[in-house]
Amino acid sequence: MAIGSEIDNERIEYHNNTVLTVACCTEDHTVLSGAEDGSVALFSSKDNTLLHRITPGPVDPVNCVTFNPRETAKFYCALGEKIFVYDKRQLNDVCDTYAYHEEEINQVAVDEKGQYMVSCDDDGTVICLDLTKSEGKSVSKHTLHDNICASVQWVPGRSSEIVSGGMDCKIHHRDVYKSRPLKTLTEKTEQQGIHIINPPFVNCVATYWSSRYMVAGYGSGTVKVWRLGSKKVGYVPFKSLPRHNAGAGCVCLVDGTTVVSGGNDGFIHISELERGHTNGHTNGHCNGHSDNIASDDDADIDDTCTFKLLHGHKINWLSGFRDTSCITLYACDESNVVTKYSIR
Repeated sequence: MAIGSEIDNERIEYHNNTVLTVACCTEDHTVLSGAEDGSVALFSSKDNTLLHRITPGPVDPVNCVTFNPRETAKFYCALGEKIFVYDKRQLNDVCDTYAYHEEEINQVAVDEKGQYMVSCDDDGTVICLDLTKSEGKSVSKHTLHDNICASVQWVPGRSSEIVSGGMDCKIHHRDVYKSRPLKTLTEKTEQQGIHIINPPFVNCVATYWSSRYMVAGYGSGTVKVWRLGSKKVGYVPFKSLPRHNAGAGCVCLVDGTTVVSGGNDGFIHISELERGHTNGHTNGHCNGHSDNIASDDDADIDDTCTFKLLHGHKINWLSGFRDTSCITLYACDESNVVTKYSIR
């Protein structure tokens, strides 16, 4: 059965105004959403029942929520310049508060082992934090971008490496513990006279714990995929996916080879990176042992494996997962609603 032959959607309404971020945890079937009014909702992915609603800070918008992939009871909420840590088993109290940023935080990510956290802000700064130390936490600070750093993620299988994307149109691949730049990835710009048409601001980057792919969504509407090579090679172009008619505001990998992108044009694109992919597991030739990777010339637009879904509104954030029979996707937009899609 082809992707998109059957689609169900449900409206989940636990906020009073615009929902900015959403994250799901497959371990205990829970979902987090954060809104412009500073509220965070925790609800069940099985029946959408509200489990708890909290307001971590004063009145700052919740720009990002994320779970700890190893200690799934813990989750993190970014409001303003602070990150609030909660435990699902004691939601009446904040477990910890991190206040290392000087500007508004845009994204938070925890590595696959649950040991390190990275966050980025409007000043172009990326901060890494060792979560294993209960006192005197080890903090490293890196000014990577000349403008807003919109997104940051860990590189799977490489515990000291991150990728970050910013409004300076650059993606930086960096070893944060050796403070060493590894690679800078840039997009070509279309120019008319002295003006740049649709500057390729990097709105979002995404990785997946078992995958060698990294995906980026650009302000130009482009969605581009890189594949991780050897330590010496780093990320190299793999392919470009069908572009959105307006900015690609968010991207995610729901498994090792399935990319979902959301655009300001109100469309959601679902793309298979490997033909013949039928389940939530990465195929054998994508297990980290092959450096047979496409060059820039091979990175042509590929729309043969893409399904397009009209959501109807500018999409702020996407999160989801895939099992053997279904892609479950949570989308938030400019409304106070989180939409749950079940796509078969």
